[in-house]
Amino acid sequence: MSRTSLVLGVDGGGTKSIGLISDLSGNILSRREVGATNPNVVGLEASADNLFRLISKCCEDVRCPPFELRSVVLGLAGAGDKEFREQIKESVNALFAKNGSKSLRIHVESDARVALEGAFDGGPGVVIISGTGSIVMGKTLSGDVHTVGGWGRILGDEGSGYSIGRDGVRAVTLEYDGRGDSTKLKELLATNLQWTTRESIIKAVYREQFDLAKVAPFVMEAAMNHDAICQKILQNAASQFIEQIRVIVMKMGLFQKIGLVMCGGLFEHSTVFSNVLKLKIMKGLPQVEVRQASQSPAHGAVRMAISRVRTK
Repeated sequence: MSRTSLVLGVDGGGTKSIGLISDLSGNILSRREVGATNPNVVGLEASADNLFRLISKCCEDVRCPPFELRSVVLGLAGAGDKEFREQIKESVNALFAKNGSKSLRIHVESDARVALEGAFDGGPGVVIISGTGSIVMGKTLSGDVHTVGGWGRILGDEGSGYSIGRDGVRAVTLEYDGRGDSTKLKELLATNLQWTTRESIIKAVYREQFDLAKVAPFVMEAAMNHDAICQKILQNAASQFIEQIRVIVMKMGLFQKIGLVMCGGLFEHSTVFSNVLKLKIMKGLPQVEVRQASQSPAHGAVRMAISRVRTK
């Protein structure tokens, strides 16, 4: 096999990153894993360092100099805008240049885009991603891609870990003030985060910049234990997703059944939130069919890398 018939795809997240090397027929020849490559979590420099290590390890497995890869697609969380993607690409190539290598043929995509490609094995469909942030993305039969949401925690990210966590903390603050009903979440946060006073909550959120997405699992735990306040929070988050899905289906111009895959930390292992959302989809969007992903996001990145070679 010619070494120049190889491509590499990466699914890079805020906790771990997976790299796959494949031939042009899609046969996986190497799989490696490193830490976070989300530049918003670890910074641009650490992201580039981890990507350099990941690509290098994969290439060592197949004895291929990195610059001989026909295409490299990096699907990264936190790589939203074009300028930032160019910075990541340049930073990674600078590290290879420092080690005496020629530049790599790198293309940077969002984590949502490679998840979409993997979920339907390159075909049409819709993905919902709900982790720290959220986004809904769909691909038509003709290959057009449409996006709803993904505006970030300040402007949007409805149904995300951040928004659910924020709404949960708000419910607790209302209880402290005597303006809201009691919630089991107050006790969970006191036990697990030592948020036992008004001052401790303010300190954590404003002075220590606590990531409110980390409260979302406690909201789901309370909801599973029949807490009405937290159940309402999840119902509202699911309703916001339903509106986004309805809009994306309209944008895609689809009138037949369309598959939908749920991705991200808040949907893993059939959570109470995913069950609430599935029920709302069944009742409100009968043309949408919830499915399991055909392939992983890393496989989606590989597919996109192969496609870039074949369309040149």
